[in-house]
Amino acid sequence: MRLPVSAIILLFIAAALFSENLAAAAQSANPYPWCAIYYKEGGGTPRCYFDTRDQCMASISGIGGFCVQNLQYSPRVNPSAHRPRS
Repeated sequence: MRLPVSAIILLFIAAALFSENLAAAAQSANPYPWCAIYYKEGGGTPRCYFDTRDQCMASISGIGGFCVQNLQYSPRVNPSAHRPRS
């Protein structure tokens, strides 16, 4: 039994898309808990690159904007840190 070339190409495309989705799921889209929204650039698009509110406030200082908590942030939990001691 021989598969047509178009079926083989379709299988390769499906495998490539599936593997990219798995890699994207492993990475957090928003790994930082604080976002800056600048008044001048981006039209209010949040820039989520800050670990602390102080870092965010320093970034907007002098240019204008405000800091908000990243609602999409989920902290990574170290599984070994929550093991009960025996």
